[in-house]
Amino acid sequence: MLSPPLPLQSGLSIEFVSGLVDVTVAASTVLILAALGEIVAQKAGVLNLGLEGMMLFGALSGFVAATATGNLYLGFGAAILVGMAVAGLHAFLCISLKSDQVISGLMITLLGIAVTTYFGSSRNGEAIDGANEVMVPLVGEYLVQVPIIGEAFFRAAPTDYLALLLVPTVWYFLYRTNLGLELTAVGEDPATADTVGVPVFKLRYAATLFGGALAGLAGAHLSLVFSELWVNNIVAGRGWIAVALVLVARWRPFRALLIAFVFAGLDAFQVQSQGLDLGSGPVLSFLMDPTVMLMYPYLATILILWLASRGEVRERLGGPAALTQPYIREE
Repeated sequence: MLSPPLPLQSGLSIEFVSGLVDVTVAASTVLILAALGEIVAQKAGVLNLGLEGMMLFGALSGFVAATATGNLYLGFGAAILVGMAVAGLHAFLCISLKSDQVISGLMITLLGIAVTTYFGSSRNGEAIDGANEVMVPLVGEYLVQVPIIGEAFFRAAPTDYLALLLVPTVWYFLYRTNLGLELTAVGEDPATADTVGVPVFKLRYAATLFGGALAGLAGAHLSLVFSELWVNNIVAGRGWIAVALVLVARWRPFRALLIAFVFAGLDAFQVQSQGLDLGSGPVLSFLMDPTVMLMYPYLATILILWLASRGEVRERLGGPAALTQPYIREE
């Protein structure tokens, strides 16, 4: 028999905190996947402001493929391929044609919103049976009993585990492999990297495609696992949040993980705090209003992007020196 939840303070309980952590971890997966792909792309010198659009393409294509075939894994596969295809367009425009990366990314985001709204309107509100939660093999049944974090981290969807496993994998690739160091060199000084034989164009293409694959997967996770339905504009600004997250994390995978938890926690608190009594007063009532709380992640994103746009702040962040700069080889 379970013991009654222990009160932490007025209106809060262990049960509430456990639920908050559970929703936070689930909501963070989309941001982690998108941010990891963006980190790799930006480390190679390619800014991808089309994340929002690529995630929308992935969300719809994954949903359509999964409902048509009855197989969620085919849905994820379709989303990854579509994400890579859209990223390939961004790469062609920015790397081969030397187009402005900001304009190309914004164009892809607007294209994603328009195309998915047009083709997805007939399915608006349609639900799907999403992926079942699974436990860690062998020790999962014991780990889920760990207070507060057990259910959140050890009974989750496969894509939740994948996102967490990708964090150390991407870190190891970027900082402990020759290929990762070459990719970083391309993002810092492509001319010097080219002179020592590093394939600048191939690495920039590969990094952008990898980012597109994770953006598509993030979108599919949103429609097939987290929401288990399709609605127009389902991504709802998470692509922009992922871009801001990369700046705050200073292009470090583990920092991106922690900051994704913070952003997802703001979103989760809005959901979990409804009906929670934390006191009274006009200021607190306004701040705890669900419609106001919905704005918190986006206000934080606007603040971060504004700070990052200031030259001295961007310099202190220490981003890739050749970010957004096209590379033109001198013959």
